[in-house]
Amino acid sequence: MNRRSFIAGSLLAATGGSQLAATAAAPTGGPRSCTAPAAAPRPTGILALNPPETILPVLQNMQMRAIKPVPGKPPAYQQEQLVLLHFADIHNDVKNLYRVMEFANHYKPYLADALLTGDIAGGSWNDWKDEMMAVPGFKGVLKTLGNHDIYKWNKTDRDATPRECYDKYFAGIEGWGVTQPNGANPDGLCYWYKDYPKCGVRLIGLDCMHYDGAQQAWLVATLEDARAKKLAVVTSQHYPPAGTDCEGLPNCPFDSIQRESLGGALPRAVEAVDAFQKAGGEFVCWLGGHTHTDFCGVVKGKKQLFINVGTAKNFELWCDSRRVTGEKSQDLFNVVSIDTYHKHIRVLRIGAEWNRYLQHRVTMCLDYAARRQVG
Repeated sequence: MNRRSFIAGSLLAATGGSQLAATAAAPTGGPRSCTAPAAAPRPTGILALNPPETILPVLQNMQMRAIKPVPGKPPAYQQEQLVLLHFADIHNDVKNLYRVMEFANHYKPYLADALLTGDIAGGSWNDWKDEMMAVPGFKGVLKTLGNHDIYKWNKTDRDATPRECYDKYFAGIEGWGVTQPNGANPDGLCYWYKDYPKCGVRLIGLDCMHYDGAQQAWLVATLEDARAKKLAVVTSQHYPPAGTDCEGLPNCPFDSIQRESLGGALPRAVEAVDAFQKAGGEFVCWLGGHTHTDFCGVVKGKKQLFINVGTAKNFELWCDSRRVTGEKSQDLFNVVSIDTYHKHIRVLRIGAEWNRYLQHRVTMCLDYAARRQVG
């Protein structure tokens, strides 16, 4: 190979070759165009950025049932895995909500449910677009309330009541398949639970914005019922469960150094879960949002894991990932798989994979019994 061919070939390898390929192919003595050939358009839709050939093998593995070994016998399936699409803090971003729901609807056979843990509205109760509820599939998403969902006129007026929140955000709850507390509809009680018997899991949705004695009593009874039915429990709410008593896992790629706010704690709920565990109940984790950055760790002094997902809104403020429209970083949500046989939580990030500390977030596996990372 002559020197000129070698240099052209090296540059082609380094740059992908679009413009240099044309340059290298031009006749030696002929005229050269100064106009670079048009680049092929890059994919911008969420399904083009997350095609089946890359996503399906992971989702199929997350959905795969746990196997219970029996000495002297072939492997026997134990139970299915619970797979949830988890996002938070969409903050009235209709475009990104369409993208989340397009992914959820396309990969629906591999997902048990989609879960949104608060901050559906923008800055306040009045900063709301009616087309949010018109996004295909969004009414069927399991939801909990966030702080921005109850603010009225940026907190200069009274906060929205549970009844007002129920009417606005829980439209379509009859299709969620959840069990609500007595008087939920007339009283606007924005908390619920849903059982996945084949997966051995009960998912509890709390209203941390209107938490009172009645909800605490309901939570205690709901936990005790789950223990009696031998169901492991996942709780979901907007805030991290214990405020400043939450600490991140060491070297965890899904735990950010930078956090906007820890929000209000739920000390009574944390104590109810602790009592449930001490009575023999199996607790998996808390799923939440609010921090706008990923926050994954443990409650100090308790045997409780939590996973708070970053903001699904295409928004760089209070987010530790660069968000670029039309690229993978435009999106940010998790797919979470619960394996109660091996005591594993497996997480797949869709969207913003890199943070400003150059930590790469693609997948994670946690041992929730030991409260540590696997691998």
